[in-house]
Amino acid sequence: MLLIGVIVNFTILCTLAQSTLKGQVIDGESHKPISGVSILVKGSAIGTSTDASGQFSIPYESSSTLTVLIKAIGYLPLEASIYPQDSLSTLYLKPDQNEIETVDIFRKRKYSNSNNPAVELIDLVIRNKGKNRLSGKDSLYFKQYEKIKFGLVDPPSSAKNRLGNLSFFFRNVDTSVVAGKELLTLYMEENISDNYSRQSPSRQKKIIRAQEKTEFDARYINNPNVESYINYLFQPVDIYDESIFFLNKLFLSPIADNGKVYYKYYILDTVRTTKELYVRLAFEPRNSNDLLLRGELQVSLDGRYAVKQAIMQVGQNTNINWVNEFDIRLAYSPDQDGIMLQDTALVRVLFGRGKTDAVFGERLSVNQDYNLRMPIPEGVFAGAPIETKLDTYSHIDHNRPIALNHVEQRTYDYVDSINSLKSFKNLLAVGYLLSQSYYSLGKVELGPLEYAYHQNNLEGNRFRLGGRTTEAFSDKVYLEGYLAYGTRDDAWKYFLRSAVSVNGKSITTFPAHYIEGTIQHDVFDPGRGLGFLKGDSFFQGFRTNRPLKWLASDAYRLGHVVEFGNHFSLSTNLTHQRRVPVGDLRFPLAIDTNQLLDRINTNDVQLTLRWAPFEKFYYRNLRRTTVVEKYPIFSLQYNKGLEGFWTGSYNYDALRFFVSKRWFLNQLGFGDMTFSVGKIWGDLPYPLLEMPNVQEIKDRHTISYELTNNMEFVADQFFKFSYDHELQGFIFNKLPLIKRLKLREVFGAKMFYGNLSTSNNPYKGVGGVHFDNDKDGNTITHVLGKDPYWEGYVGIDNILRILKVEYIKRLNYLDHASINKDRFRVSLHFDF
Repeated sequence: MLLIGVIVNFTILCTLAQSTLKGQVIDGESHKPISGVSILVKGSAIGTSTDASGQFSIPYESSSTLTVLIKAIGYLPLEASIYPQDSLSTLYLKPDQNEIETVDIFRKRKYSNSNNPAVELIDLVIRNKGKNRLSGKDSLYFKQYEKIKFGLVDPPSSAKNRLGNLSFFFRNVDTSVVAGKELLTLYMEENISDNYSRQSPSRQKKIIRAQEKTEFDARYINNPNVESYINYLFQPVDIYDESIFFLNKLFLSPIADNGKVYYKYYILDTVRTTKELYVRLAFEPRNSNDLLLRGELQVSLDGRYAVKQAIMQVGQNTNINWVNEFDIRLAYSPDQDGIMLQDTALVRVLFGRGKTDAVFGERLSVNQDYNLRMPIPEGVFAGAPIETKLDTYSHIDHNRPIALNHVEQRTYDYVDSINSLKSFKNLLAVGYLLSQSYYSLGKVELGPLEYAYHQNNLEGNRFRLGGRTTEAFSDKVYLEGYLAYGTRDDAWKYFLRSAVSVNGKSITTFPAHYIEGTIQHDVFDPGRGLGFLKGDSFFQGFRTNRPLKWLASDAYRLGHVVEFGNHFSLSTNLTHQRRVPVGDLRFPLAIDTNQLLDRINTNDVQLTLRWAPFEKFYYRNLRRTTVVEKYPIFSLQYNKGLEGFWTGSYNYDALRFFVSKRWFLNQLGFGDMTFSVGKIWGDLPYPLLEMPNVQEIKDRHTISYELTNNMEFVADQFFKFSYDHELQGFIFNKLPLIKRLKLREVFGAKMFYGNLSTSNNPYKGVGGVHFDNDKDGNTITHVLGKDPYWEGYVGIDNILRILKVEYIKRLNYLDHASINKDRFRVSLHFDF
């Protein structure tokens, strides 16, 4: 009761000492209200912004005069004094260009590129991109403020009143951003950073000096992953790039080198002010369904033909899902040399279906303090391209160039409050189980749920209980494992993996440095490596080419991983493994088929060099998923077999090289290419050689083949290749009627080619083991002939926005027994 009394009295005193200033911001020329205006009380962190009708309210000490700073894109900044007797103020802003001398209007007519002044102007803009593009400067520095928001649009009114102790969170809605809409922010992040770039050699560096962001319960929400995903979707925009990346798609820039092929241009007017002369230029797609933009450019006529302002949107017919509105606003200001420098960039998107908006996202960037002549010390570019060093601007409240409004100011506190509610934690726990297949117990989580049951011909019904530790247990020590039992073979299996930090830092994030140990006793299909997720999920039991032959394996591994700058890593492993054929798998010796090889014991030393420049990834514990961008990934792996040590029976050397890359092809979509090449030296039984993988593994270096059987091909020198392409509707967008369905084309191919040396070929030499047979006596393993194995597919994506249908066909080696020559695959595929 004493605490309640103190709080009540304090509240009353604060109310008596403060007043609320209400007002409206008006365009000084049109006398129309201005929304989204930033209002900051000078000398403090108090601020707000105007709503859709230009209205604002802000608390202040009624006994004192205060000065407010008012800023809005496209208007001159204003500094105004508010006196104690003022309770309602009307503030007028002047447009930054206010003296128009001449206006030349060009009416739209039948469009042509020839004798078109708009096209001639675009040619000049394209021709001068090199000297106007900031990324091409020899030396560049600027300070940047970024604000990223993500949340719900028009949350249901019932949530504000009928969710008990959760209702308060849904009342914190912002009506100042989009007219007629209420925006509830779930995620907000602010960064102030120093940004450096150099042209020769090309280097870029971003050092985050101050940061504030919302974070949810780490047991259920991987906050760094949320941050990475939202930053991936809403990447910085530069009008001078050939394409603008948004929602994993590329929208061709209106000033791209081949922009005239896809866009139409119209001059709206020519504007002359006391400061400058520029042209307002409208543009629109030739085909409204393609991944193109529409809007307006302001181009300077000072001989540089630089973009002064860009306003761009996505049309309603564009082949993109779940996006109702997409707006980009870029503003540039000239420096003392006349070079246009981007000072503000705003990207806002409303997601939904039909006329109903459900989710919004927004990214605001403000660039200041440009320096194009700064000598940049070499040490600045060391380490990762983006680093967080919270020092110089440790208090972000006093360094925002644009103030938060009262709704944004409450967001951080409201997220902290909702995290403490038991009802919210229960909701997160259910969502985490359904989405991630794990049930969290805090320091330990059980799962994955989809691996709890599996059925195969050896184990029958397989039951498995697995789990792993979380960062709540430790971010420097990690454990995962499982215990499994098969009802048919009546055998227990187990797996345990542990990783411990070497440098005393987290082992989950980049750059990591740790040692790890693994013990595994289980059954594997030949050719598969060790792992916690080993292909025994519930859904793998339904594959037509699921494994039928098995090896019982006991394995012990000790490893070391260290990562360096720009995502270069070195990993080493020593693995001892004992494999025994089980079930109906047999290894008859080539020299005497009446004798069987009853076990395969190896000691393997592995060295792997990996380079993934500018890599971004999502992670959960030690498992990482690369965010696929334009940068390639390289990997070089060397394996050495140690004979005579710890019962090891084989001496061999193996070298493998991997490359994967995504090719962004603008209007032709994108393609993912992966290839690997390798050679194995030594006389070995074929389970130790290279076989095409028939299980789908989500790894950029692993190629999964859909229509090969398990163990069908083997080689000791090999080449693998795959290519998957998404045309993003490039063809369908041009077909009448069909283009309304917003369908998308997909196609691809996979290849496996290799040779088997004489010493490892049981039909040519005196070594090795014979290939096993199926139940009908047919040989199930083959040596490739002079032609590589090929399979390909074509398909249609985005059917009803959620389905992908593919026809997969095997192109050769059709005489092998028990193969599938083709099949259809239908899958759920949610994409923007």
